[in-house]
Amino acid sequence: MLWGIGLAFAGGALLAAASPVLPDGRLLLAGAGALLLAAGCRRLRIAAAFGLGACWFLLHAHWQIGLQWPEQRAGEVVRVTAVVSGLPEQQGQNLRFQLRPLAGHDLVLPARIEASWFRPGEYLQPGDIREFDLRLQPPHGRLNPGAPDRYRHLLSQRIGASATVVAHIRLVERGGWRGRVDRLRQYLAERLQAETTRLDTAALFRALGLADRSAMGPELSGLLRQTGTAHLLAISGLHVGMVAGLFGLLGGLVLGPLSAALPGLDRRRTGILCGLLAAGAYASLAGWTLPTLRALIMLAVGGLALSLRRGIRPAHALLLALLAVLLLDPLSALAVGFWLSFGAVAVLIWAFAWRPGKPMGGWIGALLVAQLVLAVGLLPLNVGIFQQLIPAALPANLWAIPLVGLWILPLLLMALLLMTMGLPAALVLDLAGQGVDVLLWGLGWIDGLAWGYHRVASGGLVAMILAGVGALWLIAPPGWPARWLGVLLLLPLLFPRAAVLSEDALRLTMLDVGDGQLVLLESGDQRLLYDTGPGDGEGRDSLSRLLPGMGIGMAGQGLEGVILARRHRGHSGGLASAESLAPPGRIRVPPGADGEPCVAGEEWALGTYRVHFLHPSPGLPPLDDNSACVVRVAGPGGTVLLMGGVDAQVERRLLLEQADLSAEVLVLGAGGHRRGGGAEFLTAVQPAWALASAARFDRFGRPHEELRTRLARAGSQLVSTGDCGAIVVELRPGREPELRTELGHRRGFWLPRHDCR
Repeated sequence: MLWGIGLAFAGGALLAAASPVLPDGRLLLAGAGALLLAAGCRRLRIAAAFGLGACWFLLHAHWQIGLQWPEQRAGEVVRVTAVVSGLPEQQGQNLRFQLRPLAGHDLVLPARIEASWFRPGEYLQPGDIREFDLRLQPPHGRLNPGAPDRYRHLLSQRIGASATVVAHIRLVERGGWRGRVDRLRQYLAERLQAETTRLDTAALFRALGLADRSAMGPELSGLLRQTGTAHLLAISGLHVGMVAGLFGLLGGLVLGPLSAALPGLDRRRTGILCGLLAAGAYASLAGWTLPTLRALIMLAVGGLALSLRRGIRPAHALLLALLAVLLLDPLSALAVGFWLSFGAVAVLIWAFAWRPGKPMGGWIGALLVAQLVLAVGLLPLNVGIFQQLIPAALPANLWAIPLVGLWILPLLLMALLLMTMGLPAALVLDLAGQGVDVLLWGLGWIDGLAWGYHRVASGGLVAMILAGVGALWLIAPPGWPARWLGVLLLLPLLFPRAAVLSEDALRLTMLDVGDGQLVLLESGDQRLLYDTGPGDGEGRDSLSRLLPGMGIGMAGQGLEGVILARRHRGHSGGLASAESLAPPGRIRVPPGADGEPCVAGEEWALGTYRVHFLHPSPGLPPLDDNSACVVRVAGPGGTVLLMGGVDAQVERRLLLEQADLSAEVLVLGAGGHRRGGGAEFLTAVQPAWALASAARFDRFGRPHEELRTRLARAGSQLVSTGDCGAIVVELRPGREPELRTELGHRRGFWLPRHDCR
């Protein structure tokens, strides 16, 4: 009965995490009180536990959302005295770190703030108490199809505000008792970086040993993701178990004689206690990540059972760990890592708990079977959430797991111990680095296999749930009936019914990229990019992260061309990622940029639609934003006009040069700046929809209020990515333009509330 009650409580909390709305807090409190009374009845305890689990989660969600910085005060600059917590992460010229404000402020501040500091002038250490001027905003993110939900992630991390550092006022106190463990993590991370000659090796050392992924470059992250070995970076059972086993063995040998002096303490219990203490210390050093906490709790449950000489089923140990995590931090159920961590262990328990005896082939056979089981069991999450199918994950993990577990990780942990004790560790690190070289060589070879990695389209939530049932059906214990039914349930996820765009239709997708622009135009099976979003031009960009959700690069689908409207980094930063997808000679840039310039009069074909270049005219000198590429896409379903970043002066010239500028859809220039979208121009275009690509809390206030007024007078409806996330408009012959947005499509109580279609 107790296990059933615990399972019901966990089920209620997990189901509540999928709630589209948040019930009234007073109603939840009343419901929790009624459920507590109902729990006194034996027959109602399971149902009451389920309801209490849901109330526990939803009440915590209410409390956390109530602590967030209010939207009406977005952009307000506040002087904050706070403690630096966690490891600061350097990302290019930006330093990202978390702050915990101290008591004593005149206004109520969130308990945890995520801050960004451009070109920081101070060296931050965890535990520092510093005074900043911060520009505070509610926690927010970007909403794009197939992309992670940052709103959900920030709520799961209990981040109550996002901030940018306006000014650093002073250092109040250096270090102190706060952040002592994180300062040790920072010291070890910097030593690993300094004493390792190769950047990729140092990045792997930091991730494997300290759960610090801030040094991971896009190439290394992509290699691990495309070979299905990224899970090795999660400090979990392998790491914690190795530390506990080593120190448990040493503790049992060294402290074993104490058992003669202390009654009830034998060598086994001494070893278990030493192992658990060492594992707890290492979990602190790893930042108490969710996989680490789950592994530590399961290890503690198993150690306690051994100490009491009692058996405990693996499923019960997992349930206790799940309950402990949900009781301590119920909002962790919103994190994708939560489901991956507990899901992987649950799959192994489901598959092997009823299979007594050792598999054929010894530990190699066990490793092979375990990888097959994990590949099938986690297939719904990999395809449904990450939109990837990785057949090469099996050989890659068979190569990587022994190397990491038997070579790299033991030496790395030994090096960390030596560094902590202030002893030299260069020789040990060098030996571990040789193991990393072997690991990366093998993964690089496997990554080169043509069949090893595929991007696939997600079939939706229903298909993912059906596939989850099918996967468990396939790997079920011996004697399970009709296993082939599991394959049938996997098919809707693996082969989703693709929505085919007709040849006479045009689809425009404006991605939510913040301060910048990225527009995808599609007709039939042809695609064109207008701007490539923000980035550094060398692979760290929004475009490469959004490719799966856009469907580009999957099943050989490339681009017919790329048009860069402006030289601004927010518009051209993803060019490096787009160049490999476009045919030679089909990239146009504004005059003054490197590449073939766009010139008025040129035409491209996009299915049954024609792409007309309207500006700049031949012979015009570079005019900054007034040299932006202005494009009109016209065809059977209607017309789209994309303005780049030109102002009213160029708009007046276009009115003189073009006989017809009418368009159903107008993509505003420069995110909706007031210098464009003049009244005379809007009267000529008469757009039904005006689209703006701007950040949610744009520092320039775009789309500008003056432009909003002019659009309202022209009878045009304005939609901004800052308000509604990604925007999709479809034009079809004989029909009005159909518009939908990502925020209007998604469901979740953590999302902002706007009137979005």
